[in-house]
This record gives sequence, C-alpha cells and structure tokens, in this order.
Amino acid sequence: MSCAHGLFPAFSRAALRSRRAFTLIEILSVVVILGIASAIIVPQLGSRDDLRCAAAARALMADLLYAQSRSIALGKYHYVQFNTTTNTYQVLDAVNPNNVINNPVTQIPYTVTVGTGNLVHVSISTASFDGNSTVAFDPMGVPYSWSSSAGPVALSAGSIVFQAGSNRKTVTVGAYSGEIKIN
Repeated sequence: MSCAHGLFPAFSRAALRSRRAFTLIEILSVVVILGIASAIIVPQLGSRDDLRCAAAARALMADLLYAQSRSIALGKYHYVQFNTTTNTYQVLDAVNPNNVINNPVTQIPYTVTVGTGNLVHVSISTASFDGNSTVAFDPMGVPYSWSSSAGPVALSAGSIVFQAGSNRKTVTVGAYSGEIKIN
C-alpha cells in the first residue's frame, strides 16, 4: 500500500527521502565506539617488544643446544661466553685463547649481537652462571660455570635474562642435566 492511496497521509515520498540520513546522536555513538576500540587496540599494535624478547630467548636456546650437542659429538668442551656491555655472545671451542667457532649456517664466526636487526630494542640484561659470564659444556653435555681463574666448575645455577621495554624472558640452564628452558 502506498502513500498515494491516502492510508498514510503524514508520510509523503519527500518525507521518506529526508528520513534516510543518520541523526547526530547515531553518528556520535559510532564515533565514540570507534574511539574506545582504537584506544584499546592501537597501543597493542605499536610495540611488539614481547615477541622480540621471546624470539631472542628462542634463538639463544637454539645456540646453547648447538654448543651442547657439538661438545657431545666432538667429545670436547664448548663454551658460550656472554658480554652484557656489548649485548653479544659467542660460541667457542677453546677459551684461552678465545677460539670462536664458525656458525654452521652462515660460515662466519659464531658471534651474536642482540639489539640489532629483528631483535631491535632487546638487550641482555644479565648473564650469570654461578656469578660468571661463561657457560661450558663437557663431552657428556653437562654444564659448567667457567672463569679464567678456576676453569670449569660444576654449575649450580645459570640464567640469561633478555629485556625489551618492560618485557623480560629468562633462559635457564639446569645444573647437572643441562636442561635448557625459557621462563
């Protein structure tokens, strides 16, 4: 039934055409909802430091496992030496003098610098193996704390902490078992 038959005399076609627009209250409601949604979502998109920190921890875990596996395969000590000042660590097969092994993938010295490339904003906050900055793995894969004065000493506690902004990831090396975990 149409307006032309007189059943709805108050509604003409002109009145129906003008009613198709949004009211000010409807537009403001949408703007407020979009504002609230963007206030929640945008800060989460701005920084992915949590993912970078986790990636650094996973990469270190792989490097520690490589050093441990290599010491078992070759039947000799391997070392991972950390420098928190320069945000670097190296995989070595001899400490005196430092003999950095080559990375099996890139064939360049196995030195990793944290805080560059994909790991920008990440730093090595602490690296401590019973107070020393070097962890050693014996031919059985057992971890040791290493210092130039004492040499290898059975490890009782070892961890490396990565930090990116307020995010932190800790890589721990278990005593005796050599189990490597990320917390």
